[in-house]
Amino acid sequence: MTAGTVIIGMGNRLLSDDGVGIAVADGVGKYFDGRMDVTVSELHTGGIRLMEAMSGFRRAVVVDAMLSGAPPGTIRRFDQHTFVTTKNTISSHDTDFATAFELGRLVGVHLPEQVSFWGIEAREFDLFSEKFTDEVAAAVSTAVRSIAAEIQEWESAP
Repeated sequence: MTAGTVIIGMGNRLLSDDGVGIAVADGVGKYFDGRMDVTVSELHTGGIRLMEAMSGFRRAVVVDAMLSGAPPGTIRRFDQHTFVTTKNTISSHDTDFATAFELGRLVGVHLPEQVSFWGIEAREFDLFSEKFTDEVAAAVSTAVRSIAAEIQEWESAP
């Protein structure tokens, strides 16, 4: 098992706020810039692919856009027990993440000991644009700092 952390950015860079998970994951990767064992990955759909992307890592952070009714730009953190499906963590072609994760554990896939999910409330999912809405753009740096702090806390824990 790898000793590091994988940061998985979910979404589509070409659909406005839907790409925020990828941008935040990239930002976290740049924040650490080789100083810690952090791998950045990009996915467009969840389910089994998401479970496979975290296989072999001790820790995983998943970042995605969400549409929960909160004000755009709201950042929420979930763990494996409080997780609420975000926009891309479920795949209509296979299963939801929770089912895929449990299935992986049952068949012996080496899955992370710690997993956190970060959702950034989006306003626009259907507009073809590589730019975020103002509220979502303003949330990116806060999300990067919050996730980086969590990873540093994980690394310093005994």
